Amino acid sequence: MKWQTDPESGEQVMPSDWSEFLDWLLSEVREPATQKEWASDRGVNDRTLRRWKSDPRFVREWDRRAAELNVHPERTQSVVDALYKQAAQGDVKAATLYLQYIDKFTPKRRVLVEDEREASGLSDDELAAELESLVGELRSEDA
Repeated sequence: MKWQTDPESGEQVMPSDWSEFLDWLLSEVREPATQKEWASDRGVNDRTLRRWKSDPRFVREWDRRAAELNVHPERTQSVVDALYKQAAQGDVKAATLYLQYIDKFTPKRRVLVEDEREASGLSDDELAAELESLVGELRSEDA
């Protein structure tokens, strides 16, 4: 079977056996387990599969579908959930990765200094006093 041109969109349409092979390549659990077995089950030479995999049209579709699959929200969320679970159990690496991920969704706050002096020019004691003063002001506003 050969690639066809869709009359409506004008796009190339992958042959059904190629598409079935691509589905198998992208599946989480491959049955049969090997490419050679897949070819044998369908009466296709395994060299034919290597030829398909080197075809630029096949490669483009493979890349497109793999990218779509890998960024699917359910997949992403399951990885994030697994990271959180490991982080909550004390895995420092998982905690680091989880915090890096959620940082993308955390609103950023910008502190503006109204005073002419730069905060970087303050001593540690002066900076601590300034921060205590600001915290005190915020608490009095909340009261």
